[in-house]
Amino acid sequence: MSSQSSLSDRFKRSSQSIQTPSNHSMFKGHHATVGCPVCHRIMVPRVITYSGQPTKSICPFCGATFARFPSGFQKLLSRFQGPRLTTVILNKLFIITLSFSFLWLVSDQISASGQLSLIAFFGVVLFGTTLLAEILFQSIEYLAERFSHDSKHYWALIVMLSITTMYLRDDMTGYIGVFFLVVILRGLIVGTIQLLSSSR
Repeated sequence: MSSQSSLSDRFKRSSQSIQTPSNHSMFKGHHATVGCPVCHRIMVPRVITYSGQPTKSICPFCGATFARFPSGFQKLLSRFQGPRLTTVILNKLFIITLSFSFLWLVSDQISASGQLSLIAFFGVVLFGTTLLAEILFQSIEYLAERFSHDSKHYWALIVMLSITTMYLRDDMTGYIGVFFLVVILRGLIVGTIQLLSSSR
């Protein structure tokens, strides 16, 4: 009888030793349940879908939104924006501007066609302005990160100052408009470069 009990105890210990590592390895570092930020109850979020695409997850108890999932357009936009603090874009813009400057200089030296010189001139103006706008953008992002602030507040302050300046000084409206056009142009060019770089 004692031998049978010892065998059964040995079998239980061996089965526990086999099951325990697998359970720990399966759930190690993962939480099957989370706390709701609204009702503070422990729950498993329920995923809401629209046309087969997940849009958000909610708490099954109070219905509060727990997390939102980005749409396809938002994912494309995130690829279009890319990382904010990076010198890769600055280097590319500098190389492109330098290349157009060299082409402009060479076309003037060899007395090439006026069309080639005009293309080089517009390339220098376009990418040179974009390079300056990118330096400004990166500087603002660097300051925001240095002081642990949200860069949106900095841009909101710039917009408010611009609106106030246009209200007080009518002659500055054109310059401020050109400034924001350059910022938008910088976003389009840098976003296109980021999109082409990420698609490779």
